[in-house]
This record gives sequence, C-alpha cells and structure tokens, in this order.
Amino acid sequence: IRENLPPGTLVTTLRAIDADTGAFGELRYMVLEQVMGDPTMGDGRDAFAVNRSSGELRSRLTFDYERAKAFQLLVRATDAGNASATVTVRVLVTGEDEYDPIFLSPSFNFEVPEGARKGQSIGRVLATDEDEGADGVVLYALAKPSPYFAINQTTGIIYLRVDSQPQAGAGRAKREPREMSLEVQARSPLPTSRVASAQVTIDVTHTSFGLAPD
Repeated sequence: IRENLPPGTLVTTLRAIDADTGAFGELRYMVLEQVMGDPTMGDGRDAFAVNRSSGELRSRLTFDYERAKAFQLLVRATDAGNASATVTVRVLVTGEDEYDPIFLSPSFNFEVPEGARKGQSIGRVLATDEDEGADGVVLYALAKPSPYFAINQTTGIIYLRVDSQPQAGAGRAKREPREMSLEVQARSPLPTSRVASAQVTIDVTHTSFGLAPD
C-alpha cells in the first residue's frame, strides 16, 4: 500500500476455501488478537480491518513510509462448525516523493586554479532529501552541458573536462577577473522525482575558457 492513502483503502481480499456446502461452507474472517512473527514488522491489528464476510482487508490509518515500512497480522477464517484456518499477512508500505531536495547553499563559488588539468576536481555541491528509499537518493546533473565542466552524478563533485589551457603570454586580458555560471540540478533516480536547482559561479581567470584564440 502506498503511503498517504486515506483510511479505508482496499489492500487485498483474503479468501479461504471450505469444501462444505450450505451453512458449514460459509466463512467468517477476523484479525486475531495475538500477532506472532518478525519483530521488525509493525503490529497490524490496529492498522488494518478485515470484513467478516467478504475477507476484504482495508487500512484503518494513513501510513507514513518514513515511520513504518511494513506490518504483519494474523487472520483467521472460521466456519459454522468452528473449524478454522489462519494466514499470516504482511503489508509493505511504499514511499512517495514527498520532499524536495535541498542544497546546503542556494549558490556555490569555486575557482579553477592555475595549471589545472583535465579530470581535476574544483569543488563539490551537496543536497539532502528527507525522503527514504529510492526517493531519498540524490543524483546531480548540469542543467545544460558545458564544454569545460562536468559533475559526478552521485558525489556532486564538479571537475574539468579539459585542461585549463592558460592563455599564451601574461597579457592584461589574462589577469582580468572572469567568471562562468552553471546551474546544477538535484533529483532522485525515479522519473517522477522532485527537482531542486542551485547556481554555481566558477572563477576562470586563470584559464582560456571562453576566450577567442589569440
């Protein structure tokens, strides 16, 4: 069952088979008071209700994946002669993407050092996500490809795609401060993921990035 669904949501229909006909073939379902089993499972007695005649199992609560990920309950089917069978039911709660990723800062500032080479790291962005499971995994990407920079999708490290290529000669143009801007996005690997963005400003004064050849 997905988290955040309203109470009364149908989870499944339990069905036992009795070979008797007539009244002795009619079954009544109930959740047993005592639940035995995996201690990591939540107690399902208060979380679910079973329809006595149809066996429909419905939620009694709205579930939060971040608080409880699974429940276990024991259901008994009894006929008019008090013959019975029991079944263990495990219900897994699945998460939704409830929270936006959040960058630790709305903007980041880095510098390409003089003589930096292809593959060299120049800085790292970091975002967090309060979701758990796959929705809480944060992956990074550049909003637009850059000929000079790339980002590691799992670590958030921004690195050089090319050598910094200092401008020939120590002319005035080289010393004038120059900056480039990138937009970095954070999202989960799921296609319906929420997305957050941060601006990255990179000092490229010590490079020939963006300059026309002499």
